[in-house]
Amino acid sequence: MLITSTLGDWFNTIALLSFVYITTNSPLMISFTLISNSLPQLLASPFAGVFVDKSNRKVIMVVTDFVRAIVILGLLFAENYIYIVFIVNIILGLCTTLFNPARQSVLPNIVNKKDFTTANSLSSSMKGVASIIGASLGGLIAGLITPNIAFIINSLTFVISGLIISKVNIPSTEKRDKNVSFFRDMKEGYIFIIKTPIILALVLVGVSWGVVGGVYQVLLTLYGSDIFGMGSNGVGILYTTQGIGVVIGGLLVAKFVGSNVQKMKKYYGWAYLLQGIFFIFFAISTNIYLGVASLLLMRIAGGVIIPLDTTLLQSYSPDDKIGKVFTLHFSVYGSIFQLSMFFTGILLESFSPQVIGVSFGLLCTFISCTWLLLLQGGFLDSKDGQEEKLA
Repeated sequence: MLITSTLGDWFNTIALLSFVYITTNSPLMISFTLISNSLPQLLASPFAGVFVDKSNRKVIMVVTDFVRAIVILGLLFAENYIYIVFIVNIILGLCTTLFNPARQSVLPNIVNKKDFTTANSLSSSMKGVASIIGASLGGLIAGLITPNIAFIINSLTFVISGLIISKVNIPSTEKRDKNVSFFRDMKEGYIFIIKTPIILALVLVGVSWGVVGGVYQVLLTLYGSDIFGMGSNGVGILYTTQGIGVVIGGLLVAKFVGSNVQKMKKYYGWAYLLQGIFFIFFAISTNIYLGVASLLLMRIAGGVIIPLDTTLLQSYSPDDKIGKVFTLHFSVYGSIFQLSMFFTGILLESFSPQVIGVSFGLLCTFISCTWLLLLQGGFLDSKDGQEEKLA
């Protein structure tokens, strides 16, 4: 289900942004397209998390997949009615706000706790592979044939994903108290997040990468096309390199990181530091060869971060809170990521790509050093005496 939905998402993302730009010839409409998907996620996240924890997560995933499969076909009529893009994007954003945390929340119900790291690492690597294939084919189909084909393919991937999920047996490990009111449940969930240092720290680091990652995503296209002077071929090379790095990083975690969560916290901090350092090297690269080498090392570090982030959140979140944790984490990160892309375009009017890249790379290294200092001081340890090794 992960590969099919990720392939479809990349098909849709590349094709939709190309379609909007070709149809309107307006960079502002690209920004509105991005915001129409991210802002609903941010606004709905406080409520969606409670819904995920109170409801059958398998049903949520199946229903949101089928809803997305139907809704995305509305894009077939968007050429004459461009506002359809925003309506579709809002609905897709709301479905994503429910689907992603539900998917992450069920893993503790179907995977042994000591296997969390391996499962999340392989998931991250598979997603990297799917992003390479999806982005490449999405751009090819959108450019050579028609974006409508990409929209139809995306719809089919959601149908396939929903059918696969419907066949999976997902047991529940804890009985949730459904008598607790919706708003009391929401309040208790977010109090838990605030009072659990490691959870709060991971959410805040996610916020920081939302800022830095949005900048990085814009620069990736700019460097491949203009700075390295290779046009669309350069962009394709950099996107492929990015995917390869994430795959390698995920495989390294699966191979070498065990079930000791204290070790995971340390590797997480060091990987985040290396990610910032190699982002700076990428920003000051003057040719495609240095750029690819720096980007590969940067995304290998990112491929280490992704599964460790997910595993730590799953390890410290009880079953009746995990939906709220992942909803907040994904929604805030995703929304800030999109807004960061929007404001990066504004910054590029006044500053060079190199200045922007180095500045935000330094921010990334500052965040990682803060994490490592907090870890060294014991501030990221569990206050309830939770075991530091997954059982």
